[in-house]
Amino acid sequence: MDFDLFNSELCLAHNAPVRLTSASGVRIICTAGLVWLTVEGEAGDIFLAPGDSHHVRGRGLALLEAIGSGRVRFQKAASPSRSLLLPRLLEPLQRLWQRGRDLPLLDRRPARSLPACLPQVVA
Repeated sequence: MDFDLFNSELCLAHNAPVRLTSASGVRIICTAGLVWLTVEGEAGDIFLAPGDSHHVRGRGLALLEAIGSGRVRFQKAASPSRSLLLPRLLEPLQRLWQRGRDLPLLDRRPARSLPACLPQVVA
């Protein structure tokens, strides 16, 4: 069966699995019933109830089946937003800053006074 995974809705029947061969990057949203999903390369099976969703990251075969009857909608999964990436980018800088805070402070004793043999400047 060929259909557009990014803009489709699919009614599923009990005991009639659907093979998804190129579902990487797709968000599967259950709109009715109970749906079972397994994706090659992802640990464990996923069960979706109405309102639940799953972002398929694995590049292998995905099997989708209803338990009873069910319906799913497919959407292109949102790319990671800047708010999700920024903390990951800043993490090394935060570690460096923390490491710098843990270093002993520089010697902050006052500088020695000038030797007495230097002439004093009078204004």
